Amino acid sequence: MPSEKNREGVEIDVPMLYLKIISDLTSRLMVDLEKNELYYDYYTPETIETKVSDLQQVNVELNTTMGTLLVESANGNATITSLEDTIGTLFFEVAALEGVTE
Repeated sequence: MPSEKNREGVEIDVPMLYLKIISDLTSRLMVDLEKNELYYDYYTPETIETKVSDLQQVNVELNTTMGTLLVESANGNATITSLEDTIGTLFFEVAALEGVTE
């Protein structure tokens, strides 16, 4: 076992830091090496409920995106059909004009 003088680490001179109990939050002891300070980081722990809620939100966003893409695809198909009709009409008109000139 190394002696106290050989142990690696950073010595900080701070008053005793006390944990605050905050409802629905979890804490972890952190160190700011630039300021040589200890502090507690408080965060909301991930639970099954929050995971399910997050996945439900992603599902809603994906469904909205799919709906938008389906509408855009239908609009594109309608445009293609309209263009095909126009091309068909133009072919008939060209054929008619060629028949008149011959």
